[in-house]
Amino acid sequence: MNKLPQNMAKRNHDVVIPNFFGVGKDLEMWQLGWQPENRRETKSSVSKKIFHTYIEEGGFNMIFYYVSDGNFYGIHAENCPIPVFRFKKEDGNYIYDQLGDRDTHDYYEEDILYMIPCDESVWDTVKIDGKSLEEVLQDSYIVNIS
Repeated sequence: MNKLPQNMAKRNHDVVIPNFFGVGKDLEMWQLGWQPENRRETKSSVSKKIFHTYIEEGGFNMIFYYVSDGNFYGIHAENCPIPVFRFKKEDGNYIYDQLGDRDTHDYYEEDILYMIPCDESVWDTVKIDGKSLEEVLQDSYIVNIS
């Protein structure tokens, strides 16, 4: 059995954001990006294929938290055109619990970044802070896909 180098094991459990899920419940490095169940369900580890399967082909909605800029984003793929939006911050600080039971259906009150025609690729169109969705999602906590 192969063992991870000790420094690799430590990096996977590094705290990215303390108390993200509430007091004493940190967001850790291993929780960013696509989770093992996403890879299993899509039979792929390629980010573009996973995204395409869930969002572009399956029409699922998605909410994710982008660590680099501290914002929650939503993609409401069951609509046409497809809105991509940033959830508004009420107090300047957003922790996971503040998102509450919101779904992407609440996007009308949010900061709409894109309205993507249904015949265009969300994956190829969306950029956040000049970065592709591939770069953004690997540095994001995927809150839900529904």
